[in-house]
Amino acid sequence: MFVTLLIIFRFQIYMRISLTAFFCYFLISSVGFPQTNARQLPLESDSAPMGRFELGVNTYFAIDRLFDPSVRAPIELLIRKRMKQQGQMLRFRVYGDLQRLRSAGITIVDLSQNSIYGVSLGYEWLKPINQRWVGYYGVELEGSQNRSFETNTRDGYDPEADPITFWEKTHSYLHTDRIALSPLVGIRISLSKRLLLSTEFRLANYMAWTKSGEEYSTKPMESNEDYQIQTGSEESINERGIRFRPYTGIFLNYRF
Repeated sequence: MFVTLLIIFRFQIYMRISLTAFFCYFLISSVGFPQTNARQLPLESDSAPMGRFELGVNTYFAIDRLFDPSVRAPIELLIRKRMKQQGQMLRFRVYGDLQRLRSAGITIVDLSQNSIYGVSLGYEWLKPINQRWVGYYGVELEGSQNRSFETNTRDGYDPEADPITFWEKTHSYLHTDRIALSPLVGIRISLSKRLLLSTEFRLANYMAWTKSGEEYSTKPMESNEDYQIQTGSEESINERGIRFRPYTGIFLNYRF
């Protein structure tokens, strides 16, 4: 019952954030938006002249692991710099995560690793709504890499060569390189002169290059020789498409 309530609560959070971001899009881009009144309001970014930079941490990785410890969202940082042009900001985003698991027994060794990291550079334009709320839109260019592999080592037995035994190892891997150009729309609120919350959604026009493969190798058990590959296969896939991300997390930003 408790797990069911958590799932329902998490779904409600995602729906509310998605609906908020969707509403922001029309609020910013709609022709009927009261632009005259918005211009009369001071920009939220100009209300605190003590700093031109903002450092944001995406809280998604903490929330995601709270509901499902088996899922590991990457840690993501976002740095913004206010430009001399009013209502414009340069943004730099970086994210990454590394997972490594190893289990070993007398005759069994299993090892797996997955890593992901990426960087993006972009530009955004602020559209004030009131003293605390600001909408924004922009574009960013992102590049990322994903590397994963799994290695399983077992003892083998050849009845035709009794009593000689050998080690056998299976190694599989998946490598993906990706580049994307993403228009984005978001909304932010000032909690204080230095603390802000922001969320956004992106439409990524991407290209990806994926290479996967598997190798099977063996070596005599009582030998210092290296493993000799017996069989192997490799496949390459090139992909391009459009991906819509209605929810990218909630950033906690600190202005300095």
